[in-house]
Amino acid sequence: MGATRTRQHEGRGFLIRTAPDGPFAGWAGSRFLDEGLASLHAAPGRALHRLQRLAGSLPGGFGLVWDHPPGWMEALPAEARVGWWEALTGVPGLSLHFRALPADLPGGSFRGWLHTPEAPTGAAGEAWRNGWIGWVPEISGHWRFPDLGSTSAADELAPGWIWGEILLPLSALSHLDVDGALLPAVSAIHTRLEKAMALRLAQDTDAPLPFVRRAAAWRIGLLGGWEFARAHGEPAKAALAVKNLATRISGLLRAPVRVGGSACLEGGADLGQQAMREGLPWRGSLAMPPAPASFSPGFGADPREAAPIAARANLPQDFAAILDHPPIALLRVPSVPPEAGAEALLKDLHPAPAIRWLPPALPPPGPFDPDRPWPEAAVYPFPSDPKGGETPSLFDGF
Repeated sequence: MGATRTRQHEGRGFLIRTAPDGPFAGWAGSRFLDEGLASLHAAPGRALHRLQRLAGSLPGGFGLVWDHPPGWMEALPAEARVGWWEALTGVPGLSLHFRALPADLPGGSFRGWLHTPEAPTGAAGEAWRNGWIGWVPEISGHWRFPDLGSTSAADELAPGWIWGEILLPLSALSHLDVDGALLPAVSAIHTRLEKAMALRLAQDTDAPLPFVRRAAAWRIGLLGGWEFARAHGEPAKAALAVKNLATRISGLLRAPVRVGGSACLEGGADLGQQAMREGLPWRGSLAMPPAPASFSPGFGADPREAAPIAARANLPQDFAAILDHPPIALLRVPSVPPEAGAEALLKDLHPAPAIRWLPPALPPPGPFDPDRPWPEAAVYPFPSDPKGGETPSLFDGF
């Protein structure tokens, strides 16, 4: 189904990331795991192979929504079901999405997201606070996949695709050459992708999941929100500019455009270095050298900075109103947060982003940048516990 490499087009103040000859990312429900499987005994292995092929062809990632567990899953013994979940963790680029946590999900870090209106409690809450899964605030029954996209309706889930993503630092919005640079580049890339995908489908008669043109959209990924706020940017004005830009791109390409936050650390670094290297006007929002020239992912402080949790989970209301899916807040903490501490944090977050805790037992995610390394977990501020919890000192352990 093609290579996993990413094509990247860099313009002044924007990056366009796509796959070489097809969609960049996508999602589907678990029902398709039952399709075309000849025998119960071969089903787990063949289904895993299908997922590996699909995720391997989408450099932006693939989301598997566990909405209709396949029949052969219940017939497996408990050990085999746990082994199935463990095997999924080894599929690069695959993320799982649930509305209820499976009972046989193994412990340990897992690329999974729980979609519920309120923060998880009980066994699911323990898994969330231990960092084994993330939590996505569910709104109106719609599926909203962090860093991927969102469904347009709350009814039966259909496979969805993202042609590519346009990464934009908020500080550069008012300076973008939309008509002369951004729109022509997106249009040319989209035309090439349409032709390449037609050739690919004509040759690959054994595609793991049928591609549907009308289910494919583009994505705008916003980053640098922390730098934008630090430079006293106007959120309402910027949100309106993003909304208008999405409308123009959608009309030009005749495809939906999803707007969300971006957790791409490499994209933030590339755009920050571009601003400094070329002396662009929005470089003034970046931290002064010798600090690394990099835009923070999404709207909060960089997850690698030992900033207060509320700063790292920041999501201004003006931007939340235009987002189709929430930004990701990776919250590294010195120990597993207590339930009361997590509740206290959420009371101050209106609205809340998609939250994933990173206690010290879990390694921080890559890629690892030597110019901006992850500090030890002990230096991160801890969420306050209104029921008697104590905030550890930065000097504990010395």
